[in-house]
Amino acid sequence: MNTEPRWLASRNLILVKSNGERSDLCMRIGLPYEISSGEWACATSLEGLHGRLHDIHGIDAWQSLALAQRLLMQLLGHALESGSTLLCHEPPEPVTLAELFPAGQASSPP
Repeated sequence: MNTEPRWLASRNLILVKSNGERSDLCMRIGLPYEISSGEWACATSLEGLHGRLHDIHGIDAWQSLALAQRLLMQLLGHALESGSTLLCHEPPEPVTLAELFPAGQASSPP
């Protein structure tokens, strides 16, 4: 897709690298769009770390959103494993991957 994405959600954070260097970080997920029957895509961006990423493809809008979110979680996870930390802007407190990407708890219907 060559046009500017329609961003669905974004989150601004501060990335603190292991050497103490700080930079603004903006993660974004775009509105899913249909490519063809059975193929959807979702724009993703991780400005301040990787920039605009390739659109993430799935079999429907739901899957493309889920895969885009998983990609952002994995990329941030790699940064944290290499010694970086993430901070909220106000107040500048540490934020974890679990807080950014809460794991849903499936339960059986009553």
